[in-house]
Amino acid sequence: MGCLLNQYILLDIGNTNIKYAEVFDGQIIFQKFIHTNEYRDVISNEVLSKYEYLFISSVVPEIDEYFKNLDFNTYFVSHDNITNIDVKIPNPKELGSDLIVNASAARALTNSRNLIIDLGTALTFCHVDEIGNYLGCLIFPGNKIASESLSSNTSQLSYVEMNQYDLLIGTNTEEAIGAGLFKGYVHLINGFIEEFKNNYKDINVVGSGKGIKQFQDYINLDFYDEDLTIKGLNLFAQSILNK
Repeated sequence: MGCLLNQYILLDIGNTNIKYAEVFDGQIIFQKFIHTNEYRDVISNEVLSKYEYLFISSVVPEIDEYFKNLDFNTYFVSHDNITNIDVKIPNPKELGSDLIVNASAARALTNSRNLIIDLGTALTFCHVDEIGNYLGCLIFPGNKIASESLSSNTSQLSYVEMNQYDLLIGTNTEEAIGAGLFKGYVHLINGFIEEFKNNYKDINVVGSGKGIKQFQDYINLDFYDEDLTIKGLNLFAQSILNK
């Protein structure tokens, strides 16, 4: 193909969206989002002719085969090929690859004990100690799923998009749902942050992803990186190519 080792594609495949990134000389030069249902459109023929290597973090195994069959040298993140994280849970295969690359990127960022919080389809809290041992996580429905569940299981409550409803109480249905969801997730997140801080004085709290961004001014983060997952995937790519 005449391609270079320092040019490659990253795909973070989530339940709702796929994040696509192009990398040149170790630096992410282009990013876009596409709905996961449109996965066949994420890589164009032009990209196929330009790049040789594809690195994937996926939590949607039913579409992985499609990408395996593309004309790339393709590598998938798993618990056993991330070099700076040692997964200590009883069944490491249960751990989503997005959580693995988040943990890897957070460790590279702080080199300390971390609580990594990510909000997408699910809200996750992952605990990694100061030497890189992945100790476990907490998983909750994301705010979008919570709002959809409320509207689909009631007759008179409609779906409400998550916004910064910084209200103590709502005075109409939309405000009541919006404030309940927004403030509810703020207190949920801060409550677990406080509990972890009480138990681990040396812990850093790292926020990741677009979903957590709207809460950034209301929750007690030490670090925030919207691109933490894709940066962790890029670290994985470099570890493979530099062998």
